Amino acid sequence: MNKLRAIQYFNRAVETKSFAAAGRSLDVSTPAVTQLVAALERSLGCALFHRTTRGLSLTADGARYYETSRKVAAELLDAG
Repeated sequence: MNKLRAIQYFNRAVETKSFAAAGRSLDVSTPAVTQLVAALERSLGCALFHRTTRGLSLTADGARYYETSRKVAAELLDAG
């Protein structure tokens, strides 16, 4: 798993509140976003999203992770 890419997909899913919208904005498929975010959750050992037919919402762990990951991802992309 490419962890930076997984973090980018996770962050975009948070911002768009949808795996499908995240995929469209990143120009990748919805399954690619879903699978990479699921791999990230497995590697962290916690659920980051509550998934329903109506959309996504962050878990408490997801909210904490998002606050950190968006800052880290922004810094890494700026440094690159």
